[in-house]
Amino acid sequence: MDTRKKRSLLVEKLSRLHSSMASFNVSDESYDQCLQRLKIFAENSDFESVKVLYRILYTLPNIGKDTKRETYFSFLENFNSELAELGIKNEELEEDLTTNEQEVADLFVSENIGKNLKLVEYLNSTFFTESQKTSLGKSRILIDLIKRCKTSYDPDTDKLNQVDFGISHEELEDSLKSLEESKRILVYRAARGIDEEYMDRGLLSLIRSSIVNTQIDDSEVDTRVMSDEEKVIEKLVIGDKLFQPIQGQQTFTRPSRSVETSFEGIFWAFALLAFAVAIMFLINNTK
Repeated sequence: MDTRKKRSLLVEKLSRLHSSMASFNVSDESYDQCLQRLKIFAENSDFESVKVLYRILYTLPNIGKDTKRETYFSFLENFNSELAELGIKNEELEEDLTTNEQEVADLFVSENIGKNLKLVEYLNSTFFTESQKTSLGKSRILIDLIKRCKTSYDPDTDKLNQVDFGISHEELEDSLKSLEESKRILVYRAARGIDEEYMDRGLLSLIRSSIVNTQIDDSEVDTRVMSDEEKVIEKLVIGDKLFQPIQGQQTFTRPSRSVETSFEGIFWAFALLAFAVAIMFLINNTK
């Protein structure tokens, strides 16, 4: 894991394992197969690779649509037990990452998060190296969450309906609970700054009440001071072209000619033609 090529190959393996987690809860067979894949990887890899895998799975849970977060973390506890049987202690897994381990984790994020995967927990993460690129990735995840709320929101009932590419109220609350308090507030602040042409005020109120329902003081939602990174993410979301108002397009109409103008043109055309014929007649007579 000390070369760029080795890190790249390792990230490919980690990406496949991480992707497989989305379906572990489909059936008992899927559960066993997924756990077995993780165990085989751990048995055939060095400790550094196993440590990075475990931290990625814990920090960025790839949870299927019908799976609860508690079910996911219960699965991870079973994987942790398998690692203990291999002699890997939990305290070792929680140690700070080495330089090589950090580079692998950052490469995993660069290759996956914000592209194919939009995991809200990434908003929390200080596990990865912060940069302009990670702030942009976090803004894309927040934009995706707001879009899903917009897709599901029914202004007539003031509820989130379960539709394709949307999010149910239960799923929204589950997502919010997985975030740190400041990141939940960030969701509202970003939504609040979006133009009313896109962001229904009823939906904004629903998002705000959902955040307050996660045990956040009502006044904190509007007054808490955000970190510099959170301010950057907020501006990136609000400034995204998706949320910009549609500019009124200027329409140009060609002035139509009046009936009088049309007849006037015809008259002068015949007059010029008659004049030309008269000139030709005079020329011929003078020869």
